[in-house]
Amino acid sequence: MDQIDQIDQTDEINLLDYWRVIWKRRKVILLIFLISVISAAIISLLMTPIYQAKATLMPVESSQGRLSAALGAFQNLPFVGGAVGGSLGKTAADKLVSILNSRTIAEDVIKKLDLVKIAFKNMWDEKNQQWKTSKPPTLQDTVQVLQKGMVKVADDRKGLLSITVEHENPKLAADIANEYAAALHNFLNVNAISLAKRNRIFLEKQLKVTKVDLKKTEEELKSFQTKKKIAAMDAQAEGAIKTLADLKAQIIAREVQLGAFREFATKANPDIKRMEDELRELGQQLKRLEMGSKNPKDDESIGAFITLSEAPTVGLEYARFKRDALVQQKVFELLTQQYELAKIEEAKDDITFQIIDPAIPPEKRIKPKRTQNVMLAGVVSLFFGLLLVFFLEYLDKVKSKPTN
Repeated sequence: MDQIDQIDQTDEINLLDYWRVIWKRRKVILLIFLISVISAAIISLLMTPIYQAKATLMPVESSQGRLSAALGAFQNLPFVGGAVGGSLGKTAADKLVSILNSRTIAEDVIKKLDLVKIAFKNMWDEKNQQWKTSKPPTLQDTVQVLQKGMVKVADDRKGLLSITVEHENPKLAADIANEYAAALHNFLNVNAISLAKRNRIFLEKQLKVTKVDLKKTEEELKSFQTKKKIAAMDAQAEGAIKTLADLKAQIIAREVQLGAFREFATKANPDIKRMEDELRELGQQLKRLEMGSKNPKDDESIGAFITLSEAPTVGLEYARFKRDALVQQKVFELLTQQYELAKIEEAKDDITFQIIDPAIPPEKRIKPKRTQNVMLAGVVSLFFGLLLVFFLEYLDKVKSKPTN
């Protein structure tokens, strides 16, 4: 017990000594505290107010995850600046963040809002409308300003993305955030080459060619009928022509479909092999119907129609014109159906994100936090003052210590 009482008494003496040192040099502590607090307040008042604008986006995927498939194609685009190249395996939100952080999006925003002059306003002579320096800042310099502090893109991992912009002009901060969202929308619409879009573009080109061919064959048939004064053909020959037209139209439609698949699939793809087999079989049927067959079973399979080789010369020529016209008409119908289906599939890829909260000009500044700065300066100054007075007390003791 005596030892415990002795320890407590020693602690009380030490604390009392500390307090005596603090009270003795209280003016020094108070002076440091006042200088620090007043300096922090003045500096905070002189600092340029910074405002923060924020836009919130929500990625939207279809049930088949087409957004992920479309965004996965961006890794092959050379002008994204490599921001999306390593995005395979990421979620749609991660890929959107990568695109928003890309150089391409930043450049689009800079050009749209003419941010070079704003980002480097100290170097721009507003009165004379010219740069004050012989080496004006470049577009890449402005991109670095945006990406290294002014603009931040984040994923909250709860299904939402945020585009945060900090600038001294609250309206400009909101405009930049909203322009980032608009640039993202334009980028996806222009560059999202999904499978459905590739198919639609391919069919659209084929459809235009088929329209021209159809018009040409119809004019040729009409001209031939007028010249030869042909009104109608035998019903059996007409049936043979229609059957030929159907077969040839199916072959052309399959070839178009096969061509679309070859744009993005390899030869080993089972769908390509299946379509090649179907084309081979349809070609054999067409040949048998045009030239005839010595095998009775083949005749039964294609029906009891005369072949074109059995028709008279004029009838044969007319049959060919008629067949070509019917083929182009059938091809046009089949391609139109496929084109409409491709447009429906492409429409499912159009929605990539929704703007939940567009950015609005903020009313309150985000920086400087004057109260916080003053309080922090006061706390730091107290610690520094305490260390200083104890150091001064130590120096006094060293000087007053007698020397031998």
